[in-house]
Amino acid sequence: MRILFDVAGLRKGGAVQGATSFIREAIQDDSGHRWCFAVSSVLRDQIDRFDVKTEDRIEVFDRAPVRCRPSRRRLRQLEAEFAPDCVLTPSGPAYVEFRAPHMLGIQLPWFTHATWSTYRMALPLYLWPRSIPLSLYRIFWFRRADAWVTQTETSRQGFSRRVGVPAEKVAVVSNTCGQAYFEHQAERPFPASTAKVRLLCFAAAYRHKRLELIPHVIARLAELRPQLDFEFVITLPAHDKTLACVMRIAERLGVAGRIHNAGLIAVADGPALYRDCDVCFLPTVLETFTATYPESMAMGLPIVTSRLGFATDVCRDAALYFQPNDAADAAAKLDQLLGDEALWKRLVVRGKTVLQSLPTPRDRYRLFVESLQNMVDGRPVYQSSAG
Repeated sequence: MRILFDVAGLRKGGAVQGATSFIREAIQDDSGHRWCFAVSSVLRDQIDRFDVKTEDRIEVFDRAPVRCRPSRRRLRQLEAEFAPDCVLTPSGPAYVEFRAPHMLGIQLPWFTHATWSTYRMALPLYLWPRSIPLSLYRIFWFRRADAWVTQTETSRQGFSRRVGVPAEKVAVVSNTCGQAYFEHQAERPFPASTAKVRLLCFAAAYRHKRLELIPHVIARLAELRPQLDFEFVITLPAHDKTLACVMRIAERLGVAGRIHNAGLIAVADGPALYRDCDVCFLPTVLETFTATYPESMAMGLPIVTSRLGFATDVCRDAALYFQPNDAADAAAKLDQLLGDEALWKRLVVRGKTVLQSLPTPRDRYRLFVESLQNMVDGRPVYQSSAG
């Protein structure tokens, strides 16, 4: 097949890691498929870090199609020039109506399984009126595809029901971590009593990640373990609004010195960041599937995260869960973990078991290509391939 891979709009978040991993697999595939990659400048930089060589066409978009009419026009021209058998946009909407059969990836959990409780926790009330027209606009573009793909069965069912598309046209392909994590697996030892404990929150600046909870967790944990030397490591751009908000709260609580911002982390540098930390802490209240979980499992970090369905579906018994948006409970669970070496080791071992049940990057690539072939051939694309 000739396939146009559209990630021209990706700029941040876990979808960047997933797209980078997919492109590496596509380039290494020798089964005869021809690819044209429409990538953002951010993706181009990530691909260059892996020093991959390809004869496939790579077109770089400096501006996202959602906000740029020339970029949308250029995407349509690119399709006309390449004449693909199909188009894959792994993280939609694409904001372009392609002529070739188009498969659209759905990675926005607000449209698949968000609840009223999630909205109250993650979206301030004053933003609700603004979010309604944006949501309707996205739904319009969601429907301008021929087939769709989600990362979990829950997302598949929710998307089909809420957006009103046939369930047999929605495939399920589970996410996973990049090949580098499989190749550099490790296990973090239980920290010595005198060692500094580094708690990693590897997340982009999205509201549903609830990063503003971190200073409150720090204050509570410092009360529970006053002798503990610890810091939280976050990964936000230097001038990000969320970073400024987190630091304002931290200054007010007197805990700013316990937050280290590592800045944006290149996909290739992810494993090294995990090796320098001890615990994965993720206060998110809404996900489809975050690669942070399997990445932490691969690198041997115990996971402490919100007790919500998307987290328990992925992590199962390989995480310690706290009540969503509850800093006191989060701190209590961290205190429990840091005081129980047997629990620490048990979570690490269980994480390795869960990781083995997830697809490899090659498996994930193959499942996408099979779904695309089914779409092109006019067959139902649904396949139970998650996990």
